[in-house]
Parts: sequence; C-alpha cells; structure tokens
Amino acid sequence: MESQSDRTLPRSVLVAEDSFYREILHSSDLVAMLDNRDAMVIPASGRAEVYEKESAAIRAVLVSAGQLIPNALLVRNPYEAASYEFAADAVEAFSNAKYHALANVARLLGAREIKFVDAQADQSSSSWAADVMAKIPIGGGGSKATNDVTKKLEKKLEGSMTFPGGEPAPADALAYLRRRNLSNDQQLQDLVEMRTGTNLISHYRMRLSGTRESAANLESALNIANVGPAKAISIGGNFTKTADALSSIEITTEITF
Repeated sequence: MESQSDRTLPRSVLVAEDSFYREILHSSDLVAMLDNRDAMVIPASGRAEVYEKESAAIRAVLVSAGQLIPNALLVRNPYEAASYEFAADAVEAFSNAKYHALANVARLLGAREIKFVDAQADQSSSSWAADVMAKIPIGGGGSKATNDVTKKLEKKLEGSMTFPGGEPAPADALAYLRRRNLSNDQQLQDLVEMRTGTNLISHYRMRLSGTRESAANLESALNIANVGPAKAISIGGNFTKTADALSSIEITTEITF
C-alpha cells in the first residue's frame, strides 16, 4: 500500500539536462513549468532551484531504478508505489500491469484458467489533455498509433494462464486490490462479490479498461511533452503521438473457475 510520501510523488517527471533546466529557470515564459508538482521538471545532476526536497526524493527513486537519464520523460505507475515507466513504454506497460492484476485477483478467487481474447485501442479525435486539443485526422497518424498499441499489447498478452483451481479467498483478493490501488475498480469489486457466498460464478467474459487508472498520469506527462522546448526537441515524441491518439484501451478476457 502507498505511504504518504509515495502519494506526494508527481504523476510525471522530466529529467532535464542541467543546461535545459537553467534555460527553463531563467525564461519568463517557461519558469512556470517548475511550479507544477504533478508534472515535475528536475535537473539531471545539479541542484533543483524549485521543490528541492521533492526533487531529491524523486532523484532517489529514479537512481534506484536506473532511470535518472537526461531528457527522460517518465510516467508514474498507478499500480506500484514509488515506481515510474519511461513514457515511450508507459501505455502498454500499464495496460499489461492491469491485465496481470486481474489475473492475480482471479487466481485468488479460485480460477482454473484465464484466457486473453483481444485488446482494442480506441482512437480519439482530440488529446486526453484538454489544453492541448491536438486533432487527429481519422485514418491518419492517430489510426497508426492505435493500431501499433493494439499489436504490441496482443503480442504481450496472447495466450492463457492455468491454475489447479481452489476455494475462493475474497478477503485476500480485496487486500490485493488495495495493494495495487485498484479498490475503486467496480468491475474487479463485482468479480470478488460474484465469488463470495453461494451460487458462485463459474465463467466470466470480461472487458477490462487498461487506461482508467493511468489516464491522469499520462495526461500529466503529455502536458510536459507539449510545452515549449520539450516539444521542440521532441522529448517523448513517440509517446505524444500515441497518447494524443488514444481515448481508451479495453482488454477482453475469459475466466473459468
């Protein structure tokens, strides 16, 4: 479960080269970027001039994960305390994590098989970030981005998981949901309910949102990538194209108990 310090970590982080950080610091047009605690900009090696204590805490997290790399754009993992993913991999990584969280919940509820059916990345006509409003023409770059995400996810998730099966342990499943910050996912809560008490469900075909918990974090990173010099040097360029194009990802599974 998250600690108080984990909850104060920003949704996204840009590790700016020191010269880039100073450019932002001394620019009247850009310095406001340093005041955003949800989308933080920290220097790669120098001392932060804004939110020094918070920047040091983030630096420690990134150093331990080998992610303190100049010009890296990172997005906080919504399912892991004090953990980030590189923006280029974030959309697929978070959807993959959500799928495996479902698998663990089903396992704790006595599942015998969890089978991946398909993944669907839906295209948006505008960015998740309301202030960016990057229009994506139908059939253009947005279509390619969503198709690429679908293919990557299908490659990661294709197949099935099998277990011996067993008695459901709903209390353990709920505890696991709390650890993964998924207590507010009504689908997963309902699945636990349907494996509690009598007349238990034995087969469930489920469409799971792979983006609900990560949307705000992805939007935060998108806001960094689309501002001033970060946009000019294409920090998070591929991520921006993908995040702009997506409205949601849905993963369909079949669970047999």
